[in-house]
Amino acid sequence: MNINLFYISNNKSNSDHENKLLSRLRSPIKVSLIRIPVKKKFKSKLELIEHEAKLLRAKIDFSKPFFCFDRRGRKFSTNEFAQFLIKLNIEASLIIGGAFGLSERLKNESNEVISISDMEFSHEVFRIMVLEQLYRASCVINNHPYQQIEE
Repeated sequence: MNINLFYISNNKSNSDHENKLLSRLRSPIKVSLIRIPVKKKFKSKLELIEHEAKLLRAKIDFSKPFFCFDRRGRKFSTNEFAQFLIKLNIEASLIIGGAFGLSERLKNESNEVISISDMEFSHEVFRIMVLEQLYRASCVINNHPYQQIEE
């Protein structure tokens, strides 16, 4: 299955940890990172969030399922997340918002809103957390003991 991971960021390069996780991902999960840069300044958080949503809408393929991340979404264990991905078994998009989150409209348009934690994180840290869960889900799917991986 192909996962398009959309994220808002002006940082042009991936971290070493992101690259390491991407290189470890095994079939059937393939992840494409799609950076959405936002260069404009806005007077309010709401204006910025709506502008980011407009940029995301221009890139998302609405004929395929897409899922937004928000702390108020559905929570999964790693095994449940792996099962969720297996049931999808198609190309899908995962959306990570910018510093102030995602627009309510975009979340409402998504197939589902997913939560990794009730806590808040920077979007850079959160992206690594999502990649980590995708990696662990691929390990569950492939019956690979990810807990025993040596660094």
